[in-house]
Amino acid sequence: MPEWIADQAALESVVAQIGSARQHALDTEFERIRTYWPRLALLQIALPDRVALIDPLAFTDLGALAAALHNGGSWLMHSASEDLVALRPLSEKTCTALFDTQIAAALLGLGAALSYQKLVALVLGVDLAKSETRSDWMRRPLSAEQIAYAADDVIHLQALADHLGERLQRLGRIDWLWQDGARQIAAGSDGAWPSNPQHDIRTASRLPLEVQLRAHALLHWRERTAREIDRPRNWVLDNHSALALALDPPDSGPTLLARLKECRAFPRRLTAEVLALLADPQAEPGFAAAPAPLGREAEAALNQLRERVAQLARELALEPSTLASRRLLESRVREQQWPADCTDWRRELLEPLAQEMLG
Repeated sequence: MPEWIADQAALESVVAQIGSARQHALDTEFERIRTYWPRLALLQIALPDRVALIDPLAFTDLGALAAALHNGGSWLMHSASEDLVALRPLSEKTCTALFDTQIAAALLGLGAALSYQKLVALVLGVDLAKSETRSDWMRRPLSAEQIAYAADDVIHLQALADHLGERLQRLGRIDWLWQDGARQIAAGSDGAWPSNPQHDIRTASRLPLEVQLRAHALLHWRERTAREIDRPRNWVLDNHSALALALDPPDSGPTLLARLKECRAFPRRLTAEVLALLADPQAEPGFAAAPAPLGREAEAALNQLRERVAQLARELALEPSTLASRRLLESRVREQQWPADCTDWRRELLEPLAQEMLG
């Protein structure tokens, strides 16, 4: 039976055991419907002789728990990206190494982005309940079904890791796992957002430079504001409204508010600030105009490279998206170099193909 940890004595017992471990099998439940930052609702940890469900709502200080989790041991998780963000309030530190079973499955060619339930069934032959995937984890008390579901999320992690890790070792891919885990740790811990979020607008490259600059400034303002008031970014300003304002800036506060009436968390007190920003947008460091679509020759080169990468993926029994995303390959075609987040193992496999196809 999982143990519900909601008093100091029980927490201290768990913390002592965590602090002496060299690997931590854990998962979280959180709520992020009405906030920018995820609100940690539950922390599940599998220990050799117990499964602890720690209720963060019952404690005002979890510093000792954070210190135990950051004792230098690796973390064992499944699809950890959002969990890493949810755990950020516990400590400014990050875990030193991450074994993500979803990544491990992808690197073995079992499938990209497999759910925990599907992976447990595929590898261990155990069928897990899925009924609580959309549960309200902030309510108390949790139901017996919620508690069982939460415990299941960590009970099988070690067995999964043992099986997947052994197969990765045999294939010589275990270092790939640690590299991808390090990339995921960095993405989940630095809190950065893209320097040019306006590039995600589908038609951005066709927009006049002044419109791109306004969109760039608006989207950076939105990100800062959403974090400060802790509301979902699209509640503050959705993408459609941001583009509309960049294309046709309003000339008064009432006009701006009328156009943003669907943005439920837009802070009315900042109306003048947004009007000033639209009138005189300031580029953030690293601003760059959206790149034009690839020309015919470059697009053909990219397609040839993608075909060659797909062939290599088949030889390695991987899905092409696991080996290389379009973004990664397009960066190599455009910039003649791999993006900073391209892991070493991918560079080593892909650069010979890029040299062959691109010269």
